[in-house]
Amino acid sequence: RDTRPQLDPAPLYYLPASQYGYSNVSDYIVRTSQDPVALAPAIEKQIWSVDKDAPIRGIRTMDQSVAISVAEPRFETSLLVSFGVMGLLLSIVGVYGVMSYAVVQRTHEIGVRMALGAKPSSVMLLVVWDGLRLAAIGVASGLAVSWGLTRFLRSLLFEIAPTDMPTFAAVAVLLIGVALAACWIPARRATKVDPMVALRYE
Repeated sequence: RDTRPQLDPAPLYYLPASQYGYSNVSDYIVRTSQDPVALAPAIEKQIWSVDKDAPIRGIRTMDQSVAISVAEPRFETSLLVSFGVMGLLLSIVGVYGVMSYAVVQRTHEIGVRMALGAKPSSVMLLVVWDGLRLAAIGVASGLAVSWGLTRFLRSLLFEIAPTDMPTFAAVAVLLIGVALAACWIPARRATKVDPMVALRYE
């Protein structure tokens, strides 16, 4: 891959410099088992031993060359990652806020159920299950939309599929976990309230 990592290698052939034509600008690639940066002065010395007036510039390691070739897509990917993280944090806050508010709105219902003899554990299970069902629908819809939009990211990825299953699974588990906490914490708080107080709650 002699241009960019995301481009497939093109067919190449080599010709002798004398046949191809002389150029006063040449590129040399040196393979070494040592530190290439420390070897640079020795390479310069060898070149100057042949031509003491030869200008030498642009010495860099292969790692540096690769870094230059991927600088633009790396910046674009970093920008997308930043927006993605902010979007994920906003989603977490939004999911927690909505689910928590929905459970708090059911405080009166929880008080009625407990006044009629329902166990706190059964009430908790009911509330959490209802919340998780809504969260699962939302996560499934989000995953479906995300899966459809991944084709726009193909040009920014190298040796990784845009439909990376571990990433999709991790985000889905994270959002489900947030929804679980958003349901469980206020529901647990509501089950500890005196049923008579909960019945008067507005």
